[in-house]
Amino acid sequence: MKKYLAIGHFKGSENMVSVAMEDASLKSFKENLQGNEFVAYAVVTEKKMDTLRNVLDDCFGLWDEVKKLTSNYRKWNDVYDYIGQCFDIMENKMANA
Repeated sequence: MKKYLAIGHFKGSENMVSVAMEDASLKSFKENLQGNEFVAYAVVTEKKMDTLRNVLDDCFGLWDEVKKLTSNYRKWNDVYDYIGQCFDIMENKMANA
């Protein structure tokens, strides 16, 4: 089982949140998100969390990683801001998953 974290929002709400859980595969994780009516902008693996932690203080490095996380360029700024402001929350959710 691997841990995954998704950044997005629940249907009917535009408040950006992150959801973390342990699952057998990335495909299974995404199916569970859809079943719970969660719209994911980006999905982060444990390995990607380490990468984000290393580039958190480098704005250009973080921007490059955000662009790799999602192809939805309209959400790049939102995801970038969320990671920059809520990384401690993301780490806590990933640890508790």
